[in-house]
Amino acid sequence: METKVKNLKLVAPKIDKLLLYFGNGHLNPSAPSPAVAEAMNLLFKALARLAPLKENDEAKSIWLQVPRGEISDYDSYQELLEQEAVSNYEEYEKLWLTEYPDKVKWYRLALVEGYDNKGNICFRSVGVNKKTIISASFVRGAGSENWKDEAVVELCGLLTIAACKSMELLDAGVYNGIVDSLLPYQFRVGIVKRSAVWSAAPELKKSLFEGMTETFFERFQELMRSGENDVSKIVPLKAMSGNDFLRACAIGYKACGYSGTDLALADQYILHADGRDEGLTGKGDIMHRGDGGIDLDSSDAWDAWYHHRKHMGGHPWEVCRGGNSTHIDLFVCDSRSDLDWQLKLGKITDTEAEEKRKNGGYYFCVAGDAWNRAVEAVKFYVSIHDAGFPVLFRDADYILSRFLGEDLVGIVPHDTIPVYCDSMFPKHYGKILDFMHVYDDDGWLGDVEWLPEIEAELA
Repeated sequence: METKVKNLKLVAPKIDKLLLYFGNGHLNPSAPSPAVAEAMNLLFKALARLAPLKENDEAKSIWLQVPRGEISDYDSYQELLEQEAVSNYEEYEKLWLTEYPDKVKWYRLALVEGYDNKGNICFRSVGVNKKTIISASFVRGAGSENWKDEAVVELCGLLTIAACKSMELLDAGVYNGIVDSLLPYQFRVGIVKRSAVWSAAPELKKSLFEGMTETFFERFQELMRSGENDVSKIVPLKAMSGNDFLRACAIGYKACGYSGTDLALADQYILHADGRDEGLTGKGDIMHRGDGGIDLDSSDAWDAWYHHRKHMGGHPWEVCRGGNSTHIDLFVCDSRSDLDWQLKLGKITDTEAEEKRKNGGYYFCVAGDAWNRAVEAVKFYVSIHDAGFPVLFRDADYILSRFLGEDLVGIVPHDTIPVYCDSMFPKHYGKILDFMHVYDDDGWLGDVEWLPEIEAELA
């Protein structure tokens, strides 16, 4: 290891202060200065014998353990006194132990290295946890010095020391065992039974069921047991109008106890839906009003709009406004839509296609699996079904399992937003609807089953 690197003191407060120089997002690639390129070389050399990730052969990743050091490594007591951040040494020590309660702090180091078609390095990236420290392009040679260079060089040096220590553990055959047994839960992925969460925090169950009546819940369970939520058992509508769609929406709005159920069908929809209806009602957002809406009583007008409307980034099926993951959709599906595609793929014969055209048609599909909208989604499905409309409920079995407390909740690292985390969990767990962080005072912490970390290997 280079002398400059050896002389650095590896402590977590120093790394954290240097990380403050960098934002949270990705950096656009730029040419590194000679000093940064040299610092990167030492870091990449330290992990030269580490095998790349199986899912990305240009990337490597390893956990680093960095000591918190002495209290003097944390901050200047005198400066904190002058800034009135603390009033005495006891407060100073308490502040230090609050930020660094453990003797060791963990960091995830990630390196990416790309080559051009001649085998020359054209790109390098360094990341710590979720922060990109360097995004370097070598296509145009060396770059000019940057005001962050001094911090980058020092941080690379500290990371190099820590990376060498992790590689020593890997060489000794103990690295993976240490990670598996000592990595703090704040960095880990796990699963926990919802029933265990409810046992420790019954208020979460109460929150989930808020607004659910016994009648609706029993009817929902009955429909799930009947097997009717199956596309093969749907008897679609041969013809449909815009008002058929809006009528189904109104039935759902009334079941959910929404306001405005005395308004005209289109006005109820505009009151509660996303508004970007791609010209359906003529009353939506200004960019989606089209020529004043379609003839809502005409099945021909519906067919023309459904199959040939201009798609302007609209959300006509978002019938209950919400965020990306917290709205409710009432999709309209046409079982005849992809028959030509199925024919081309050889999945069906001409005779089968003709039969499907003859018997096919429109049907509804309710979608809304956010925990805080699930009651409304259930009410939409049950009420529309019992009004005689052909309707499916997407992910209904998983949603019922959630209400029964029989499903799994995904636990994700604290630096991960607990939404859209499906890809972090093996498929054999099935669909996981909800994700959360766990903390020391959560009563279900001991019930979490932690997934094994991806093992590091030597190349």
